[in-house]
Amino acid sequence: MTEKSCAVPTPEQRKYLAIREAAERAMLQKVFKAIDDAAAQVADGFRKAGLEFEPTSKDYFTFTVQQVAFVRLCGGNPDNLQGGDPEIGQRIVNNGQHIVDSYWRGDKST
Repeated sequence: MTEKSCAVPTPEQRKYLAIREAAERAMLQKVFKAIDDAAAQVADGFRKAGLEFEPTSKDYFTFTVQQVAFVRLCGGNPDNLQGGDPEIGQRIVNNGQHIVDSYWRGDKST
């Protein structure tokens, strides 16, 4: 097996990557804050309504983001889950399986 390596980026490529990565970090911070805010909003709503339910977990809202993003990436309508491309969906699922196998199970052969 040969070692995989990437070419050294040019100065322009490094600038490009720095700008894109900064935007990505800012976007993800907003998404994570929105998830936190949604969970807090539901907990507050339950409290004000006098409901004695367990607050909706942040994981629920994280899953909501994941599901909507998945359907959008597949070209479908997240409101009714219609119209997506199953081939794109399968590639996304395969990518997730690759992450599990390569990074979490330690299977470096994939």
